[in-house]
Amino acid sequence: MRAILALMVVGLLTGCALPPPDQPASPNRMGRFLGLVSRCGCSDIGPDRMLADYPKAAAHYSAADIKAMKGYVDLGLSENFDNQMEICAEACSQSCMVNAVAQPLGGKTVAGVAACLVNERDLHLSEGRMSGDWD
Repeated sequence: MRAILALMVVGLLTGCALPPPDQPASPNRMGRFLGLVSRCGCSDIGPDRMLADYPKAAAHYSAADIKAMKGYVDLGLSENFDNQMEICAEACSQSCMVNAVAQPLGGKTVAGVAACLVNERDLHLSEGRMSGDWD
């Protein structure tokens, strides 16, 4: 129970630290989204290519943020939650943001959709869930 409470507090504190809505997504959320674009097959960008080239899709970030983002890209690439299909469906449905990742990396884009800023207001990422008895 304490672990769940601690995770909730961390989640709330992280939410308070997010940038304003029309700003680029926070580096941790952008990194996870980059990983999910590859992991979920939203484009044809494989995991190795994503890890090698993700800075091309992160032009709005500082060098330090891009460097810190790598761990979150890794996280998105390796996710395997019980609700992974839901997570992937949500990530891939954000077509203009998928294109903002795929275009600079030379990946397959969603036809007829212009790329848009991956921003805090519009980026939706479901939390991963695992089933099981945690008592």
